[in-house]
Amino acid sequence: MSLPEAPAGRQGLRPAITRVARALVGMLSTRAELASVEFVEERERLTKRLALVAGGGLLLAFGALFVGAFVIVLFWDTHRLWAIAAVALAHLAAGAFLLAKAKAIGRDAPSPFAATIDELKKDKELLERALDDRED
Repeated sequence: MSLPEAPAGRQGLRPAITRVARALVGMLSTRAELASVEFVEERERLTKRLALVAGGGLLLAFGALFVGAFVIVLFWDTHRLWAIAAVALAHLAAGAFLLAKAKAIGRDAPSPFAATIDELKKDKELLERALDDRED
């Protein structure tokens, strides 16, 4: 006596679970790779930004120091206090401008891992729709 064979349309629970598991592992692998790529891009962008800010800040500081010294020496005999005040105000204004610019760059930067989050949201919606369709 032999066991009855499964109908042609049904292959059994184990192959279905295997297919679902493979699909989930593939989906998670893709999302992990995307997150990894975005992490590397974000790290490189941040490193480049930090290096540019440090180098630019150092060069601006030296330039400001020498320009300030030049102005003060130039007006030392006639208006030394006004020259010192003007140099100080110019440095304060330049510093405020640079800080505002750095803040704007940070504010305008894309959200880290935005593409990964979007893909995960799409996956969640797709799974929810598939579950809702099965319940109906």
